[in-house]
Amino acid sequence: MIYDISVITMLALFLFSFVVLIRWILKKFFKINIPNLSRIRIVVVSLLSGLLIVGLGYQFRTSAQKRMDEQSESKAAIESSKKARAKSESKAAIESSKKARAKSESKAAIESSKKARAKSESKAAIESSKKARAKSESKAAIESSKKARAKSESKAAIESSKKARAKSESKAAIESSKKARAKSESKAAIESSKKAKTKKPKQQYKNIEKIFNMHSIKYLSNRRILVKGAGVVLRNFKVIDFGADKMKQYHVLIAPKNASHTYFLLVFGDDLYKGRITYDSRITVFGSLNGKSRINDSQINSGIAQRYARKRVILVLIDKIQVKN
Repeated sequence: MIYDISVITMLALFLFSFVVLIRWILKKFFKINIPNLSRIRIVVVSLLSGLLIVGLGYQFRTSAQKRMDEQSESKAAIESSKKARAKSESKAAIESSKKARAKSESKAAIESSKKARAKSESKAAIESSKKARAKSESKAAIESSKKARAKSESKAAIESSKKARAKSESKAAIESSKKARAKSESKAAIESSKKAKTKKPKQQYKNIEKIFNMHSIKYLSNRRILVKGAGVVLRNFKVIDFGADKMKQYHVLIAPKNASHTYFLLVFGDDLYKGRITYDSRITVFGSLNGKSRINDSQINSGIAQRYARKRVILVLIDKIQVKN
């Protein structure tokens, strides 16, 4: 629009200048005066002429100009359509991004819920496994306690049978010793009535403290103790504790002076010694070692203190015993 106005103005000025120039030429050279042609009329006529020329020029413009105008108009339409399409695409992209974000958030929420459910299920499984293990362990403990009780009962039965057997054996031994002593006394009487030219040599007893280490003897094997402990003398051993059972047999626990925690157990009747035994007594024993054992209920029931129960002891077969009070 501004372009058209400027073209019209330029044409009007050109026509006005042209008309003024023609009037001046006519008046100057040809002495022709046109009195009715004023300046205002010239201007109006020039403007109208410019408008007419521009309108005709617009109507009769060339095909190239029309094509250029159409191209410019199509370019403007394309630009506007591009802008509209870009705007719609941006809106669509925003919508799709929102949908994608919502979808990812929903997926994340589903995953978190699945993880939470899996975690709770794993916790429940762990708890159930712990309960099952505790139940099985309690069952195992009950079974083991039953087995231990049955074992202790069987041990007690074995101990009681051993005690009964030992009692019967001790009775049989006493009877046999009495018979043997009577027999030996009768033999001695017969022999004493006879004259003997030679005397039987006495048995030689070795000092036990020179054969064994008194601190480590309780850790030796039974075989070694039996082989090396035949015919030994336990000289001036101190009394640790003692007692007597219903069969009037002494149970005496003795130890050497330099190894007070190595115990020897003596079991004898009044046929070997009828005197008094105290804690200040010193005992000398002639005999042989009979292996290792432990203080059992029989010794505890005879009067030996409970603190010595299950202690290791060396058993002694007594040939002769001497006590110094």
